Amino acid sequence: MPIVRIVELDREIEIPEGRLLLQGAMDQGVAFGFVCAGESACATCLVKVVEGLDSLPPRNSVEDFLSKAMLLETDYRLACQTPAGSAPLVLSFPSLARKS
Repeated sequence: MPIVRIVELDREIEIPEGRLLLQGAMDQGVAFGFVCAGESACATCLVKVVEGLDSLPPRNSVEDFLSKAMLLETDYRLACQTPAGSAPLVLSFPSLARKS
């Protein structure tokens, strides 16, 4: 399983390839707020991919639409829509930084 490092927690977790980043993080006990229950309606699960962006699949149509509407850079993804790839990732969750 790919190793995923979460910057704000200084913690490494494993998320199986193909598992959504949001669900994989929650499976490993990472608690952070999100409003829409993974329905890609609120963007509170926004994540910056610090390392490993090339290993992730392209944005799906919903994520692409929201990313354009929010004027997001390409290294920002919605964790509820982004499946883990096969390579290690370093992620920064802005919502976790605000909780500190």
